[in-house]
Amino acid sequence: MTALMVREREILEQYIPGLLDYLDRTPLKDLESRDGEAIAKFKEFGGTSLIVPTELGGSGASALDAVRAQRAIGSRSPSLGAATTMHHLSIASLNEFATGASEEDRALMKSLIEQKAVIASGFSEGTPGGSVFIPTMKAKRVGDVYVINGSKKPCSLSGSMDLLTASVEVEGVGAKDGERAVALIPASLDGVSVTKFWETPFLEGSQSDEVVLRDVEVPADLVLLNSDDDPDGVHEMTGYLWFGMLISANYLGAATMLLEKMLAQDKGDYEGYTRAAAEIENGIAAIESVARAVDDGERGQDISARLLFCRIAIRDALVRASSTAMESLGGIGFITSPDIGYLAAALQAYAFHPPSRRSISETLAKYHGGDEFAFVK
Repeated sequence: MTALMVREREILEQYIPGLLDYLDRTPLKDLESRDGEAIAKFKEFGGTSLIVPTELGGSGASALDAVRAQRAIGSRSPSLGAATTMHHLSIASLNEFATGASEEDRALMKSLIEQKAVIASGFSEGTPGGSVFIPTMKAKRVGDVYVINGSKKPCSLSGSMDLLTASVEVEGVGAKDGERAVALIPASLDGVSVTKFWETPFLEGSQSDEVVLRDVEVPADLVLLNSDDDPDGVHEMTGYLWFGMLISANYLGAATMLLEKMLAQDKGDYEGYTRAAAEIENGIAAIESVARAVDDGERGQDISARLLFCRIAIRDALVRASSTAMESLGGIGFITSPDIGYLAAALQAYAFHPPSRRSISETLAKYHGGDEFAFVK
């Protein structure tokens, strides 16, 4: 046993006992395959409740502990880490809405936890030249229901979801027409279907296909208008804080697997190892500093912007760490271990998680110049 990842592995076992053993003894190619069982095992071992407060029946993991657990998951299966990040994003948003909510709404949250519900996220839909934070799904109020149409692609957990949380644009609500809202959509409703979308052989285990909604009738009490439930946008920012922390921890965990392979190969390239490890440990330190701030109660503009700056830096750090590790492991390592090439390619996907560097750079620069920060203005 090396000294690498001891704390993270202990925390994962503490909160989701049994999962680490399964991940350790299952080959990477099986964990990453479209037909793998990793998500089902995550659910079986109780991972769905990781960041749910204890008063709602969850495990109550702090942001810092969740980041460390997610790094451990990513170091065994980046597909599982990416997929479950989307579940936690949905849970984080629901946690915020549950604060000060009615007993009926809190009972709904508790029932989801008791059922170990897997919740997919439909909050970000990429459109050429547009913003991922502006919803493409439409929800029209008709009597006691909203009729929702649209799609989310890619949508992680599409093959395992019990519920989809999605950002929608509402109409049929008078003065509030055109507003954004969060819809809680049971996957069993008529009109919900899944179409294959993910064609690349990398990260197939995240089940990132297209979820299509055609005239799906959702009870009105499962559609939360932003003006009523999140007028200042803090809940939305908090959801993306959790997303940014956990998705970063996942890919830093995947990069850590390359460090493990460098240690196992023991070629004596200590300088190469240290350079790669420094990139990864520096990235983890940055994310953990944000997690500590979240645990201390920070929310809103400043911490959201700080996390995005960290993510941009981590993107480049992962490229450097991967390149250094590949060079050190050498051609024979690349040829004889398919996992090495797989991990190097999978790490590139970190750059594709929203918001892109191009789309957010102007907002971040203007925030430092004195403007207000918001994902959607």
